[in-house]
Parts: sequence; structure tokens; C-alpha cells
Amino acid sequence: MNYWQISAGDGDTNLVDIFIKLNVALIGPGAEGDYFDNKNEYEKMGRDGDLVKVFAEEVQIGDRFILKHIKNPNTQTWKILAVGEVISPYRFEPIFDKVDSYSWDVQHCRRVKWYVPKDEVLVDKGGAPIRIQKLGENNPMRKRGEELFNELIQG
Repeated sequence: MNYWQISAGDGDTNLVDIFIKLNVALIGPGAEGDYFDNKNEYEKMGRDGDLVKVFAEEVQIGDRFILKHIKNPNTQTWKILAVGEVISPYRFEPIFDKVDSYSWDVQHCRRVKWYVPKDEVLVDKGGAPIRIQKLGENNPMRKRGEELFNELIQG
């Protein structure tokens, strides 16, 4: 099982409520359609296409997501908004086209069982502004996410 940090917005856009209320994790861009039907198009995108590839090919059922948001960029302090377990394979969901006023297309989807902490959970270092990233075993975000996941599923 791997741990991944994932974000639900860029500061101006906030998709956290969509993630948690609908039990999903979403990533874009999705304008090219289903990843597996359009791999060549996503490969041409560079970084954006690489992130979609990671989400579609590398994330597995049973992996854990740490939904995070930057709390203080100067001190690199991150807030863990939720932790969750991936419970479905990759799907392309057209309903998540243009989900906000910025017309974000985040149709790449996985179902996730989210657990939301009652109190604010902060982590110094270990996070990154990237939309999705695998976390190493010694990463502070992963370590706190593992602890939090265990607390919340037992609670």
C-alpha cells in the first residue's frame, strides 16, 4: 500500500467539499477524455499529462490519500484536511467537467472513503504544491497521515 498526497484546489479553487461529500478524488486536466483511451494525447502534455498518468496507472485500490492544503507557505506548514482509502479503479467521469467558476476539468476520478479529523492537523514540511505525489516512508506528511488514518478508523 502506498501513501499519496493530493490537493483539491489551488487556493483560488477549492474542491474539498466535492471530494469529501461525494467520496471521490479528482484530478485534471480531462479535456482529452479518458486517460486509457487517449494516452498519446496525455503524453504530449508534459507535466499535466504525467500527473494524470500517475493517478490513472500508479494509484491502486487500497492505497491511501492524504488530502492536504498549504497553511503557511513561509514555514512550509501543511494542513491535513482528510485521509482516505482508494476503493475503486480509475474512472473518467464527464460530470466533473467545468466544476467551478474557473471551469476546471477534473474528470479523472477514483472513489475514496474519506475520514475527516475533528481538530486541525498540521504538519511541518513533507508537503508539496504538486496535485498528486507519492510519499516516501520517512516523509513527515506520510507519517502523520498514517497516524491520523489509524486514529480515525478506530475512533
